[in-house]
Amino acid sequence: MNRFQPTCFARAAGWLRQCFTAGLICFPVASALAAATNSDWSVHVWQSDDGLPNNNISSLAQTRDGYLWIATSGHFARFDGARFEEFTSKSVLPAYPGYTARISTLLQDSKDGLWLAMVHGPVVCLHPGNAQIFTNGLPDYIAQNMVEAGDGAIWITYHGNAVCRIKDGQVTRFSEQDGLPPRFDCALTVDNKGRVWFAKDGQVGMFQNGHFETLDKNLARNARLAGADNGGVWICSGRELFKCDDTGKLQTCGVFGPESAATDPTALLEDQNGAVWIGTATSGLFRHDGSGFENVPVSHPYISSLLLDREGNLWAGTGGGGLNRIQPRTFTLESEAAGLPFGTVQSICEDTNGVIWAVTQNGLLVCRTNGNWRTISTETNWPGGRASCVTADRDGAVWIGTQNHELHRLRDGHFTTLRATNGFTGHVVRGLLATTNDDLWIVAEDPDTVQCLRAGRMETFNLPRGAGVPRALTQDAARNIWVGTSKGLLLRIHDDAISNETTNLSSFSVSIRSLAATPDGSLWIGYASGGVGRLKAGRLAKINNAQGLFNDYISEIIPDSRGWIWFGSDRGIFKVKQRELDAVAEGRTTRVQSIHYGQGEGLPSLQANFGESPNVLHSRDDRLWFPTRTALAVVNLPNLREDVAPPTVLLKQVLVDDKTVAAYGGIMPVQPVVDLSESQINLQLPPSHHRLEFDFAALDFSTPENVQLQYRLAGLDDDWVDAGLSRNVSYPRLSAGDYQFQVRARNGDGIWNETNVLQLAVSPFFWQTWWFRSALLVTFTFIVIAIVRYVSFRRLHSKLRDLEQQAALDHERSRIARDIHDDLGGSLTQIKLLFELTQRKRTEPDKVDSLGQEGLATTRHIIKSMDEIVWAVNPRNDSVPHLIDYISQFAVEFLAHADIRCRVDLPDHPIAWVVSPEVRHNLFLVTKEALNNVVLHAGANEVWLRVTATEKSLTIIIEDNGHGFEPKAAKDFANGLANMQKRMTEIGGQAGITSQAGQGTRVSLILPKPDER
Repeated sequence: MNRFQPTCFARAAGWLRQCFTAGLICFPVASALAAATNSDWSVHVWQSDDGLPNNNISSLAQTRDGYLWIATSGHFARFDGARFEEFTSKSVLPAYPGYTARISTLLQDSKDGLWLAMVHGPVVCLHPGNAQIFTNGLPDYIAQNMVEAGDGAIWITYHGNAVCRIKDGQVTRFSEQDGLPPRFDCALTVDNKGRVWFAKDGQVGMFQNGHFETLDKNLARNARLAGADNGGVWICSGRELFKCDDTGKLQTCGVFGPESAATDPTALLEDQNGAVWIGTATSGLFRHDGSGFENVPVSHPYISSLLLDREGNLWAGTGGGGLNRIQPRTFTLESEAAGLPFGTVQSICEDTNGVIWAVTQNGLLVCRTNGNWRTISTETNWPGGRASCVTADRDGAVWIGTQNHELHRLRDGHFTTLRATNGFTGHVVRGLLATTNDDLWIVAEDPDTVQCLRAGRMETFNLPRGAGVPRALTQDAARNIWVGTSKGLLLRIHDDAISNETTNLSSFSVSIRSLAATPDGSLWIGYASGGVGRLKAGRLAKINNAQGLFNDYISEIIPDSRGWIWFGSDRGIFKVKQRELDAVAEGRTTRVQSIHYGQGEGLPSLQANFGESPNVLHSRDDRLWFPTRTALAVVNLPNLREDVAPPTVLLKQVLVDDKTVAAYGGIMPVQPVVDLSESQINLQLPPSHHRLEFDFAALDFSTPENVQLQYRLAGLDDDWVDAGLSRNVSYPRLSAGDYQFQVRARNGDGIWNETNVLQLAVSPFFWQTWWFRSALLVTFTFIVIAIVRYVSFRRLHSKLRDLEQQAALDHERSRIARDIHDDLGGSLTQIKLLFELTQRKRTEPDKVDSLGQEGLATTRHIIKSMDEIVWAVNPRNDSVPHLIDYISQFAVEFLAHADIRCRVDLPDHPIAWVVSPEVRHNLFLVTKEALNNVVLHAGANEVWLRVTATEKSLTIIIEDNGHGFEPKAAKDFANGLANMQKRMTEIGGQAGITSQAGQGTRVSLILPKPDER
């Protein structure tokens, strides 16, 4: 195929101006539709104010997913029954971004493809996921219509005498050589066998054996065709409709439209009932059902296209009046325009002959026969008075209650009257009831009474005091008579005894407007502001607006034969399935679905009447009659189709933070986002999103206003949520996890569809991931273990230190005790012995003096030892400076007693680190031992004591000038040297001794700082 080049649209514009000249004619839409209120057809119109892109519609189609597609003047949109969604030319022809041609005609084929023929442009076939564009071999004209033949070929007719076929991707153009008449535009259709028929230049025929064969040449030049379900085709030629069989034999079906109008057919269609619909250029829409033609009021006289959807609705596209939906009318309104003398009716019934009797609010008695109303109370045989209510009995008599103390009976054209003389006591009759056992029950006011006419005898029943005006009256399946009053009393009459059931059931005393009974034994009660009550098996249950009832002011109640209960209310007429009412009354569910009838059926506000009985009627011809303030509303039940197919629910769009991440495409591409028309979609959402929004739709074209939508986000919502009138829902940020968004819908007949599900997964932040949490748990565990271990070790170390300190203290105590015992104890014992010897040697002065000197020396030794012990245990001496002072002082004094000169070399400012008592004691003893060895063994006359103290160690050097010794010959003091080494090792120090014969001895004591060990 060649690359398509957009061409000038001048010819298209000129043709469109000609085509829509009729569409510009002023057509009074509102008045036309209002005048059609009592026609057999209900027309609903969508225009630009309702979201339709343009009121000039060129073509209609419905795709397999249920969407209605509309091609308008310069726009292309799809419709779900409630909202229009517009698409641009770029979305249809992405390869030609600058191309803005209009779509002239649409076709849905049998393979899920939607065909679009552009004005002076290509033909596009849209399939889910792709688009096929045809350009080669197509004429530069405006496409008129498209049809699909039985072999799948697409046939296209153009303004300008051109016909093309697209088959297997190839375009074939047909002309006079193929059997086509030479002039004028061609119309095509396909019959029930898949054969292509044509109408052109007054000729009609079919395409056979690769050639167009003419079967008849007597038609008008402008004709339209439609396939017939039972074979052959329908042909509309000018104002005349024909049926053509397979042989080309024409059968005339009649002429439609005004004779003066030059009515050209523009569209032709056969519906599911075999009726033919004819769209025209100047006269609107016509229908032929075999018995004649009727003009169906629409919003514009130019009908550009017709479509029958899958629900059986007829759609008409107009050339200026928007989109029209045509349905068999369910409601008609009987008012003054229909012959009623007064539009407001307050009581109605039907007699045994099928005649409808009614009483108007201004007191007139009327009847309806053969569709015409007749006023009885103005005729000469009327006995007089203002009528208030009316009923009919099984014998064919009609009973009329009045407002002037009289009750009339009409039978066989003759009136009889019951008055006070006959036992009738009421002034204004409010209700009449003819029962199955031929009794007539009468309720009246002034005085408020209940009476029964039985076998010609009047019986009166006394009402409870303060009961109010009796006005609602019915008989149940058990033949109980029930009366409802204006003050909310519910009275039951059984076996000629009247009882007040109100207090037996509840304290619910809202005014009762209406009563009705159903064959299952239920009594239904209509309350003012209280909704509806169901009394069954002695149990009263109330259902109101909170449970889904459309309105709580119930004036009329009547069941039909299809399982519905209809209600007339202050806000109009609605119905509810009886099984749903029963389910709520019995606690099996919590809500009902109310189906309201109003503007969708072209109805005005219909406020129901109350106060008289009977005030609603189900007639023998299966129609319901509701007296309202506006008119007598009539429901034609056979025209109410039971919709057994639930509405299709589509999730149209998913937005994250106002950005589309998924959209429903269907036949339209939605890239680069996710296509929701595909199955098994799993959306992955980032954890940082702030808002999630869902846009959904329920495709219902018959009664979209009665569709109920529910949604829920499984994983967040516990139960279904009613969407109300909204078609979208948003959620704030979702926590990490898996979710399911579900949508379901219920149509006006209460049938739910299957849930539409979208899988969602919200990614966690990295700190919400399992691996992070696992790592965090492991790390936390290790930290806890480390802390516990650290604390335990600290406690253990502390305990060990305490134990070490205790051990050191015990050791020091043991040492002190040992020193006291070994040194002081022995010395004290020695002194004791010396004193004893002195006592014994008193006679020997020399001995006493010697013993005294020895005791004195021993005492000095004890004092010296005590001083050493006190010094060792005193904590004030636990520093290097004190240790140096003590050792140096001891050395000087000790050596002085031995007549040995001591030279001392001490640091000026020694480092003051702490030395424990044990270390001080042992270091002192080692020093003392070294000095003692000098005195006893060295033979020296001079000793050098050198002390150095740094931040890391304490060094004490004792050096003498004695005769020294050879290490191998040091047997005399070997034990002393070994003890010195042992003591220094115990306190973490070192002892070094160097000596040589004749050169003195050098003792080195090195004590590291405690924390450096």
